[in-house]
Amino acid sequence: MPADYVEIMNRRFFISSFVALPLIGSARAGVPWTAQFLVGNFDGKAYSAGLYIKLEKDWKTYWRNPGDAGVPPSITAEPNSNLGSMTVDFPLPLRIVDESGTAFGYHDEVLFPITVTPKDVGYPWSVHFSSFFGVCQKVCTPAKFDGMLNFSPKSAPTAEAAMIAKWRSLVPKVGAIVKTASVRDKYLRLDLVNQISDIFIEGPDNFYFGQPEFDSDGTNASLKVAGLKNDSELKGVELRITANINGQGLEQRIMVA
Repeated sequence: MPADYVEIMNRRFFISSFVALPLIGSARAGVPWTAQFLVGNFDGKAYSAGLYIKLEKDWKTYWRNPGDAGVPPSITAEPNSNLGSMTVDFPLPLRIVDESGTAFGYHDEVLFPITVTPKDVGYPWSVHFSSFFGVCQKVCTPAKFDGMLNFSPKSAPTAEAAMIAKWRSLVPKVGAIVKTASVRDKYLRLDLVNQISDIFIEGPDNFYFGQPEFDSDGTNASLKVAGLKNDSELKGVELRITANINGQGLEQRIMVA
């Protein structure tokens, strides 16, 4: 059986098994995480908020693309007559390599910034949020946390506003990372604009992009594509690329030539 097929199937088996485990909340004793929904400030159009997760030592949680195993976080809001829109952002992740494989995520703590836009900005209102995320050490546990936030256009910035702003500053900004992207011999080949520390690739669910290999001057990167049967399968596909440049994140979308 091809190694690429085994890698993809292992990932799918991990995710399906993970979701089947019983959910736990942070209120239980011995749970290795705590969570809290926070509200920051109001800019006249939208409210800043966030889901803050604190982890015990050596535990991790995941980015929107969890890597070769894991489950991405999900944050939703109950339908509300005044809820116009809600967006969730994801700070730049770490590449975490351990005995369980390669994960993209966070150690110690993370805050996922949320922007909540009301239909009518003129009066106080409340939103009930739900979240689902994974936490892993040697074992992995699915976690669920719910919370209610109260919003008022007359409220001053909260004590948590600065923390939300700090984590929002770690969300990758749109910028130029790659000049060209091509595929050869089941490797994604990237011609880089500048040297980078790490790179994360998001594409079709049936492909998994491995750890980047950089050339001697750091201007080109190659990533093995697990699940790719033929190079032509990736040509013309749009990829979402996130780069770590000395701790700062950039993001770009590009078509594979």
